[in-house]
Amino acid sequence: MLLALEREQTAAVAYSEKMVAARIADLPVDEAVREIVHRVVLWVHRDEALHAQYLRGRLLQTRRAKPASVIVAHQIIGGVGGWVSAVSHHQSPGRFSLERIVSRSAIVAARVTRRIPDGLYDELTYRGFRRFCLFNVALEETAILSYERMLGLVEDDAEIDTIARILADERRHSAVFRILADSFDDRDELVSGVTVESLIESIAAVSRWFLPGRLRLGNEVPQRCVFGRGSTVRVERGGPDDLAATVERAVVNAGLEKLVRTTGGRVAIRAPFMLGYHRSDRSNVVHAEVLETVARLLREWGATDVAVLETPTVYDRFFAHRSVAEVASYFGLGSPDYRIVDVEDDLRPCVVERGLMTSSVCETWADADLRLVIAKLRGDPAEIAHLCLATLGGIAGRTDRHIYTDRMVDHRTATLTTLDVAPPDFALVDAWAPVADGPLGVMGCSRPSGVRRIYAGADALSVDAAVLADMGFDDPRASVFFREADQWFGVSSRPSAVLGEPGPFESFRAPQRSAWFRFISATAAPMYTHFSGHGSLFVPRMDERAFPPIERPSPVVRLVRRGAQVAFGLYPPESESPS
Repeated sequence: MLLALEREQTAAVAYSEKMVAARIADLPVDEAVREIVHRVVLWVHRDEALHAQYLRGRLLQTRRAKPASVIVAHQIIGGVGGWVSAVSHHQSPGRFSLERIVSRSAIVAARVTRRIPDGLYDELTYRGFRRFCLFNVALEETAILSYERMLGLVEDDAEIDTIARILADERRHSAVFRILADSFDDRDELVSGVTVESLIESIAAVSRWFLPGRLRLGNEVPQRCVFGRGSTVRVERGGPDDLAATVERAVVNAGLEKLVRTTGGRVAIRAPFMLGYHRSDRSNVVHAEVLETVARLLREWGATDVAVLETPTVYDRFFAHRSVAEVASYFGLGSPDYRIVDVEDDLRPCVVERGLMTSSVCETWADADLRLVIAKLRGDPAEIAHLCLATLGGIAGRTDRHIYTDRMVDHRTATLTTLDVAPPDFALVDAWAPVADGPLGVMGCSRPSGVRRIYAGADALSVDAAVLADMGFDDPRASVFFREADQWFGVSSRPSAVLGEPGPFESFRAPQRSAWFRFISATAAPMYTHFSGHGSLFVPRMDERAFPPIERPSPVVRLVRRGAQVAFGLYPPESESPS
């Protein structure tokens, strides 16, 4: 498994978009062919990254665990090998660059120390695209042999199933690289007889997921659902006392009434409030009035049941009374027009076509006739803003299972796999004061923004893109989650139109607005993932009268928590800064 981890990390880096995009863009073929090739390599990259993540998590969780440093060292070695391989394959020898000098030096050193055989040394150089594909066919065949061997060593049924899925992935990778190798000649041109249509047909026979979304067949998503296809987005503004009217105007103008009257029946709403920590800071909690207004309208338009879904967070491991029902009651979330559902109590197995492991999905969400996501605008270090896509993570259960170093699947992939089978039909962003801005607004904010807007549309990705554009990010792929969703679904979702009152935020502090914010954004996610003690070191200033600590933390933990609260404003606005 250590060898497999090293090899998978090599492939994950070598196939990454950053490494291959320029080479593919230079191919002397039609744009349609370049798009298909780009999609194939990107999807192989996603598979390999998932494999590396699973293997690292499995090794860290095994009963015979090696030291974490040994496991991580193998992954680092694999990453370096992937970078060296990509530079040697895709940078022309005639181009002088420090990257190429370092890469070539590493290859020579590896040959001298017998880390690579002579045959591999000869292949690690700039050659035609066909030769690059044949090289990868050979590497994928070695992966197939290794996973076939591994199947004979594992005993746990769940692990056997996962290794078998990885093996199937590697066989598909070998097949698509063989198709590409057979489609190009030594001048990087298509061979005689190969057309766009024949290339699509050959790749689809291996798997439709290797094709861009618009070329894919067999999409079983209901026609009414436009998730990932683009939609009109409505942006409405209002005064301090106009929230309900503004919400109603936004959802009516965005077409929600027609959707409800067409589908009727059961409606599921994914909405966030479990990261709330104090009544005096509601900047990272959905407005009660937003939920009440949407639920009332849904009932008036014919919905027979409205369920608001939330999932527990890591805070319940450190503080009492943090169940979904208790936190909802604490923030005054409740209405005769909707019921609160704890996703963790409502999960059912969901066998997904993509991904490695059998996933779970909220049954209420999966069985709903209509699915809505209501996000609360918040700053987020990894995503720029915590919007609809990030909020949807809760439908697969508590996300803290998929965040820390020993995870076997990351929270973004866990979300995307469930969205394959149960995407949202409508989206709304609550960007109504108080709004938690800054890089760590997702956790709380002592100086919330006073912005007052509501965004609504049928496509959650389009709604997110509209919000990011008003924050100054014209390319939503600046958000990691959005970029991975684009790769996952094979689309590039943008609003077909943004109507109403869009425009730059006047008072919202974007996570990239200053050097200090950019530093926090760059370091916060990896720090929290790998060095937070599974979340224990970084929590906001909790209302301990309502949520008393389960056990008294150590002096070191208390000191780190207090320092983070002071540095990042993770305390209620009405209280004095903790000192």
